[in-house]
Amino acid sequence: MTSRMFPFITRTINPVGGECLHRCRYCWAQGPKGLTKRMTSKFYYGPPRLRIDSDLEAMFPLSKGDFVFVEDMSDLFGDWVPTEMIQKVLEKCGRHPETRFLFLTKNPKRYRGFLPLLYKINGILGVTLETNRSTWPYSQAPQPFERWQSFFDIEYTPKFVALEPIMDFDSHTFSEMLFNITNLESVAVGYDNYYNHLPEPPLAKTFSLIEQLEKNRITVFRKTLREAWNHNIKS
Repeated sequence: MTSRMFPFITRTINPVGGECLHRCRYCWAQGPKGLTKRMTSKFYYGPPRLRIDSDLEAMFPLSKGDFVFVEDMSDLFGDWVPTEMIQKVLEKCGRHPETRFLFLTKNPKRYRGFLPLLYKINGILGVTLETNRSTWPYSQAPQPFERWQSFFDIEYTPKFVALEPIMDFDSHTFSEMLFNITNLESVAVGYDNYYNHLPEPPLAKTFSLIEQLEKNRITVFRKTLREAWNHNIKS
């Protein structure tokens, strides 16, 4: 499956199914307006499940030069995903050194338990940070500052941050958090595409953050950039 989520990705694979317990209201995959609500397959309902061996094998081997996003429909590193499932997926990825893999989570503390396997993979470790503020009640995932604390000093190269869907933030605090992430090479920035009326920053504020990131030699992938949905009704 080809992904449009990030421009450098050539394929996505989703070896683990079941419901994502982060329950983000704005999730393009499992939110109230998400893709899974229109699918006939029940693979993304109920408890976590690993694809049967034949289906899992069909995802591998991958083509030389592929850049694969692992588990874009859920969170492979969610607390509810059994350790043995994660191990099996990472072991499969580690057998393909000519393929690059992107891992993205809202629960980066779980990376630490799999670092010996992750070090064997030609990968990028990613975390989603929509803001430095609370994401409640829009998400039940760990709060952004908690994610950052678990992620910023992991010794892994390279790292990636998804600021998507971006929510309003405290400029100095948020930029300092990002600049203090070791081995951070790239960031993707984008506004919500699904009319969820999130607390969004003014576009000028987002562009200012992008400018700071690029001045610090961090590659920025611009996604949906538009004015905040309520900018015309602010007093």
